[in-house]
Amino acid sequence: MELDFILDLIEENGYLGLFLWLWFGVVGMPVPNELIAMTVGLAASLGTLNPILTFLFTYFGIVAALTTSYFVGKYIGAPLLPFFRKSKRIDRTIERSFHAIEKHHAFSLLFSYFIPGLRNFVPFLYGFSKLPYKVFAMFAYSGALLWLTIVFSLGYWFGDHKEKLVRYETEFLMVAAGGFISVYGIGKIISRKKLKQLRRSSN
Repeated sequence: MELDFILDLIEENGYLGLFLWLWFGVVGMPVPNELIAMTVGLAASLGTLNPILTFLFTYFGIVAALTTSYFVGKYIGAPLLPFFRKSKRIDRTIERSFHAIEKHHAFSLLFSYFIPGLRNFVPFLYGFSKLPYKVFAMFAYSGALLWLTIVFSLGYWFGDHKEKLVRYETEFLMVAAGGFISVYGIGKIISRKKLKQLRRSSN
């Protein structure tokens, strides 16, 4: 992902062009999302772009892509899912996504964007399963916001070394996802204890 491409895109089409590119243009591109977000962060750090506007339009583009995936799964997921599963590689990703959904339920939306592959299919599968949109939006948009904040900041401050950062993206993202799961687990334990206390007090 060349920095000049980002700068030319915004110069020619404005921030709306950045939004539309992140919504539709990155589909099928052999470029990690982390590298894209880091490059956008680097572009903002140069002073030629407004960091706040750059961040917001990048985030809105990601949200639009997640929302589209959800509604595609909701309305045409039935015929698409068997088609996707014809590919062994995609089928393995779908199975991993199902496993995350079964184990962590809607909380899987919170950390799925940190894991390549899952970020593409978890929203689609939740749309297919008819999860209420409000629940989807709360978890998916929050996870994407946290992911973008971390990766955009890395690009903003260390963008000149983005290739090295992406080289260790798997380790980085797994640690981040592990942190989310740990926080989720702790929160679940605390909520169970509080529920037990409430039941005891009510008796």
